[in-house]
Amino acid sequence: MLYKRKLQTVVEKHLFKGKAIVIYGARQVGKTTLVRGIAEQSGKKYRLIDCELLEYKELLERRNTADLFSLVEGYEIVVFDEAQAVRDIGQVLKSIHDHRSDVQIIATGSSSFDLANLVSEPLTGRSYEFTLYPLAIAELAENQFDASQKLADMMRFGAYPDIESGTESDRIQKLKTLVSQYVYKNVLAIGGIRKPEIILDLLRLLAHQIGNEVSLRELAGKLGTSPATVDRYLDLLEKNFIIIRVSGFGSNMRNEVTRTKKIYFIDLGVRNALIDAFGPIEGTSRGDVGALFENAFIIERRKHLANSEVQTKQGYFWRSVSQQEVDYVERDGIALTAYECKWNDAKIFRIPPLFLRLYPDAIFEAIHRNIFFRFIAEAPPSAIYST
Repeated sequence: MLYKRKLQTVVEKHLFKGKAIVIYGARQVGKTTLVRGIAEQSGKKYRLIDCELLEYKELLERRNTADLFSLVEGYEIVVFDEAQAVRDIGQVLKSIHDHRSDVQIIATGSSSFDLANLVSEPLTGRSYEFTLYPLAIAELAENQFDASQKLADMMRFGAYPDIESGTESDRIQKLKTLVSQYVYKNVLAIGGIRKPEIILDLLRLLAHQIGNEVSLRELAGKLGTSPATVDRYLDLLEKNFIIIRVSGFGSNMRNEVTRTKKIYFIDLGVRNALIDAFGPIEGTSRGDVGALFENAFIIERRKHLANSEVQTKQGYFWRSVSQQEVDYVERDGIALTAYECKWNDAKIFRIPPLFLRLYPDAIFEAIHRNIFFRFIAEAPPSAIYST
């Protein structure tokens, strides 16, 4: 089934504005389908180049001007799919952009670690950058009732497009295959990882700690490696769209915790596949439902921001040294909104007194499964920026 992605409308507004377009996102998240839809909707003549095919990879890496121009000749839009596969792709795109400004270049990449490093400097001031996440609930549901039905399913199986259909056993097998292929292809294949079993063990440890502050020293002790290695691997996992790290928020007060980070999975199906945790959400005694809901809300907010036009909000958690906590805090300039996530709407949310005293103008929202849709479906800010 094809889904109309909200990011498509955003990207379409930036076509033929004199800049290349770069779209990041995990493998199998729908980047190729998205750019093909954008190109076809434009009505322009387009070409899609798979940069992982040896013939194109070698041609592009030779950087022969005549060969490069022949690739785009006669086309108004040219897509370089999985562009990180090409050495020095940034220089290639810059050369085409500078000499054929009439051609709209779109590049996609499944590793921001590779592609961002390759295109950032050559395309400085010449590109718009976007991130495509797995399907958002707002792309699958039209109202709160539909969203509530979808939420529990997403907390079990995630939201990769190919996982949305099939029997339960089919979906579980697809997820396990995706994790195996994606982790090995995009993370372990990156040079410098001497002990691949460590990064897989790290992922499994993180899967049991979603929503918790993580200690590099503690993780390193369990894995038998150094904190510096753990930090490097966390960076790789984040840049390959498997996890996000959320920092602590504070205003330089000694009674606020700001140096640690919390870990969340971009897709909960991936998380559950790592530890084989596919039990039902509703009517069970699963001990991780609260953490799954918190993870789901924060990631849906991230998707929500990425599917609009202006990024102004930054996300954090807040904790005091006396263990007062707020699950998620968004800052928009000097304005703060604090979110507390409760799967069960019967639970009472009390604003931490210290947070209230330090930030009396903050807005507080208690999020539970019966109202969360309105916080992820309204016109939000976005993860787009110009470089």
